[in-house]
Amino acid sequence: MNWRNKFIIIIVLFVLPAWISAQQSVDSVLKLSDAVAVAMIKNQDILTVKNNVRIAEVNKGVLNSGYLPSLVGLAGANYSKNNTDMTFASGDNVSKSGAVSKTYNASLGLNYRLFDGLSRNYNFKILNKTYTLSELQARSVIENTLIRLIRSYYQVSLLTSRIENIKRTITISNERLGYMKDKYDFGQATELDLLNAEVDRNNDSVNYINTFRQLELAGNDMKVMMGIPMSTEFVVDTVVIFGTTFNYEDIWQNASNKNVDYLIAQQSKGISEIQLKQSHTGYIPKIDINGRYSYNRIDNDLGSFLYQKSDGINLGASLSWNLFDGGQTRVREQNARINVENAQIYIEKIGIELQRQVADAYSNYKNMLFILKTEEGNKKINELNFNRSVEQFQIGQITSLDFRKAQINLQESIDRYNQAMYNAKVAELEMMKLAGMFLDKL
Repeated sequence: MNWRNKFIIIIVLFVLPAWISAQQSVDSVLKLSDAVAVAMIKNQDILTVKNNVRIAEVNKGVLNSGYLPSLVGLAGANYSKNNTDMTFASGDNVSKSGAVSKTYNASLGLNYRLFDGLSRNYNFKILNKTYTLSELQARSVIENTLIRLIRSYYQVSLLTSRIENIKRTITISNERLGYMKDKYDFGQATELDLLNAEVDRNNDSVNYINTFRQLELAGNDMKVMMGIPMSTEFVVDTVVIFGTTFNYEDIWQNASNKNVDYLIAQQSKGISEIQLKQSHTGYIPKIDINGRYSYNRIDNDLGSFLYQKSDGINLGASLSWNLFDGGQTRVREQNARINVENAQIYIEKIGIELQRQVADAYSNYKNMLFILKTEEGNKKINELNFNRSVEQFQIGQITSLDFRKAQINLQESIDRYNQAMYNAKVAELEMMKLAGMFLDKL
């Protein structure tokens, strides 16, 4: 036995049991719904878009609408001390050293645009539609993030199932190796048969190690999607539950009404239409009103008056009409009209693309279900074939290599069935995402 085979046996006897024990020591099962719930409160992309929605919610409030007046308060004071020499027209002369002059002023002004050509009204509508748009954009990010999380979850589930499948294969290979050792001891098997059984067992063990490493990497990817530390340990649920069978008409009907990308395109067009209306307000006059209360006081040691005080209220109104602004309003109107046309073109593009995506997703979903059913049948056949091979191998009707072939066929058949099962589930969820049913069902 060469050094390589010895090294593999050391791995099987010492490292492999430790990995299996570490895997089995984790008792908590992380269900898909739990993983989604954690991602919703910890995934950084989801947290960012939630904050963007909060910003849009603040922006659509009355404080950002322009409907409220502005109130400005001002106050000031001045002090001066000068040497003064004054000669009046009468010929009188006054001279004083250190003459003090004090002035005080305060005012409170209210300004309000009474009529702005409905620009504020349109701006308020734009802010509300922008808030709805931000919600749809957040939903798009959440859906895309969660579908990636689900893919990662089912990849971990698949590798977990594959690990269990390889463990069964290793158990069978150990039994085969023990059986061949007994036969070799009694002279009923050759050394080549024994070595083949040993090599196959070692290959299965190496396959386990490699698959376990893949499971670790997939688990780390999933932890990143969930926004949890790498040190977190969990095992996933390998049971897959399918929803009711869907038909194309229902999927397309839901997609045309609820698909998030289609709704985003429609909402963007709605904003462009309001912006077009808002551009017309440049032709309409504006009316402003203002009111001011002011207080002023002057104290002089020297001058034509020694004390002066005034306070009172001033009211005013003004009308402004930009009769010609160099064509800027006209340019804004033309550009806004073009933006509306582009938004309509984009809606049509999204609609056509959505039809293709729904057709492809539904076809993929049906194909995955067919493959799943086929692989389920193949798995049953291979299980039956393997059970018969066990009986025939024990009574010497088939060789050790034929038994190994039946063993490998069963292992690969189980792996293909599990792969088909997870592929079908992901295809179902992706189709539901296109139909706008993803988050509701999730």
